[in-house]
Amino acid sequence: MSYLQCNCKKIANEILALAIRMTAYWLAGATCVMTFGGGLIALRLEAYRGMVLAFCAGALVSGALLNVIPEALDLLEASESRLAHQHLLFACGLGFLVFYLFEHAVHHGHAHEENSVDNLRQKVGIWGALGIGIHSFFDGVAIGGAFQAGNEMGWVVAAAVMVHKIADGASSVGVMLSTRHSVPQVIAVLSATAIAPLIGTTVQSAFVIPTPLLALILGWFSGIFLYLGATCLLPAAHEAGESRWLPIMTLSGAVLIYIAHSLAE
Repeated sequence: MSYLQCNCKKIANEILALAIRMTAYWLAGATCVMTFGGGLIALRLEAYRGMVLAFCAGALVSGALLNVIPEALDLLEASESRLAHQHLLFACGLGFLVFYLFEHAVHHGHAHEENSVDNLRQKVGIWGALGIGIHSFFDGVAIGGAFQAGNEMGWVVAAAVMVHKIADGASSVGVMLSTRHSVPQVIAVLSATAIAPLIGTTVQSAFVIPTPLLALILGWFSGIFLYLGATCLLPAAHEAGESRWLPIMTLSGAVLIYIAHSLAE
């Protein structure tokens, strides 16, 4: 009888674990839809391109400061690593400066080539979109890891991720549009960014990524986001139009991320 009870408990625990894992996958899938939807909204508003880019710039800079860096700091603390906060902030500064040096080197190396400026912008846009995609991937990792820690924790983390995914999709499209990529290229990158959380959740269930390394990677890309928002999206927004609403849209993007972050807490 006790053997039968033990088997029943084991089966029940396995079913519960499977249900929790499937919940994580469903919620990661929901973030994919929200990311893609945010990007499509940005594409549909092509007539207001300058304002869309200004909004994305505010959202990207605010997201780096309010979401990515604090998340990386929390991971570093939770890992009980010997690395201090200044190492992560140094990774952030390094991401900013290395991206600047990369752009400067490419521009200097191709200064006399035809269409060199457009080629440079497109390379910068691809790297920027890659950073947003990697951040989305780690959002999926966070959802999967949180559900492994507990069902309640999983829902809290998933809610925190979902509230800013629309801005992620819009930022991804904004970076690509501001660097003069074609619409098919933008949609391809947006699709990859949208599906990244689902891939992250899947990978998290199969592999363990060292937490300190994860924190440093997030710090690195937060520096890239700051660079893109300040030197790529904002100039492109003012190049697309000189509307007096541009500063207000930039502030609106930052405020949206702040409100989403506050609601998630």
